[in-house]
Amino acid sequence: MAALTLTACSANHDVVATRSDSATSLTQPDESVDSVPTTDGAEEPTPTDTASVPPISLPTTTTQAPSEPDDPGGLVPTADGAGDLLYPALGNPGIDVVSYSVDLTYDHDARALAGSVTLVVMPTEDRAEFTLDSSGPVVSRVAIDGVDAVFESGDPELRIAPVTGLVRGQQVEVRVEYTATPDALARGVFPPTGWFNTIDGSYVLNEPDGTRTWLPSNDHPSDKATWNFSVTVAAGVTAVANGALVSSTDGPNGTTWVWREDDPMPTYLVMLATGEYDLVEGTGPGGLPLLSAVLSSDRQKVQPYLDSIDDQIDFFDDFFGPYPLDRYGIAVTDSLGGLAMETLGRSLFSRSDLNGDVGYLQDLLLSHELAHQWFGDAVSPLSWQDIWLNESFATYAEWMWLEHAGLTTLEDEAADSLGQRQASTGSPTGSPTAAELFSYNSYQGGALVLHALRRTIGDDKFFSVLQRWVSENNGTSRSTDDFILLATDVGGVDLTALFDDWLYADILPAAFP
Repeated sequence: MAALTLTACSANHDVVATRSDSATSLTQPDESVDSVPTTDGAEEPTPTDTASVPPISLPTTTTQAPSEPDDPGGLVPTADGAGDLLYPALGNPGIDVVSYSVDLTYDHDARALAGSVTLVVMPTEDRAEFTLDSSGPVVSRVAIDGVDAVFESGDPELRIAPVTGLVRGQQVEVRVEYTATPDALARGVFPPTGWFNTIDGSYVLNEPDGTRTWLPSNDHPSDKATWNFSVTVAAGVTAVANGALVSSTDGPNGTTWVWREDDPMPTYLVMLATGEYDLVEGTGPGGLPLLSAVLSSDRQKVQPYLDSIDDQIDFFDDFFGPYPLDRYGIAVTDSLGGLAMETLGRSLFSRSDLNGDVGYLQDLLLSHELAHQWFGDAVSPLSWQDIWLNESFATYAEWMWLEHAGLTTLEDEAADSLGQRQASTGSPTGSPTAAELFSYNSYQGGALVLHALRRTIGDDKFFSVLQRWVSENNGTSRSTDDFILLATDVGGVDLTALFDDWLYADILPAAFP
């Protein structure tokens, strides 16, 4: 999340699909030019004189390794939670969700959902009963492999007792039928999360605990799964979700939109929006499929942001390795201004921020959420205490892009952030409280940790660490300890003092190594 302050789709777009009725209209947008990486954090180049900037010596790009099953290593589950220190009620012990199939009908006038979610669950231990996170949905039926199960709806748990207990390693299909009238703004929490109803549609913003308010689920980042979405909305309305568009079918109750996400995804990265959208297709670097959703009334206004993504992907993949997911795009919706979210493979932005201007703020937001696709989406945090593994890495990437774009220098950003970090209050970056999850220390404070690491082990090893972090852990959730072990292995030196001084200290050193 670019905490209360956005990311976009790309150039080389082939078609624009406009869903204003049952027909589809096609137009041909412009193309853009690829970028050339020149960022160098060890120097302080002048933004207007990029020719003088010595390029980073890049390590050889590693190939993407096959993803492995989730490893809940550092978590110690409780009776009803995954063992998250900051959100102890989140997550469900004894189960690993393999896939979700979400089948919903959204009545915009009534602000109501009705339907079901079917989870394929792999038990990780024998259990007579288990729970799902559910805080708001009204459940009418639960079935395990087609057999009705006894259940008890509470807040925040849906407690389920199968007729036959769960056996470790034997998959079961759990179907939950329910209704809900979710309203994120009425929850009274900040920042608001969950399902947002808008004048013409809706959208979701789930980080860190909003999914459970509209979807019974294992609502914790340690559990990643594949997803199917089937969403029925009124005729002339588009429903957009993560992944590839499988079909859209008109029927007597409206139009049903089916989307499929094959990249493993935790609940907080779900993207689901309804409204009057144009779907804009394209092809990115290396043939990467691109699909963005923009409000029809904003189609021309957002074109500069659609044109920027090729350049940004071309830039980042030189440093972080190949783009790690199946596709990318953006969704620009009628959401709260100043707020964006790295929803997997299709980042969410507010139309009030991507308002036609192209400047420092827009470049910052777009690059930040794109970088999250490597850091946070491909590799997700094992617990919410590991949030810096998402936000710090995306913040450092945004500094790199802003320097490349000639808008600032990375050294200036780092020096300014170090001064502000020294004056800030709160817990260390590596051990935030729940109230500090989206604080300065999780963003700029953590980017300072990365800059100190880069200064200590050098560019080649630093970017090798980032590339291996993604290629070796893609599709899983990992902890801060995992990152420190990798950095130490690649760096070839004892980094205990560095992380003590920069990640776990209240007051940081006065200068970088």
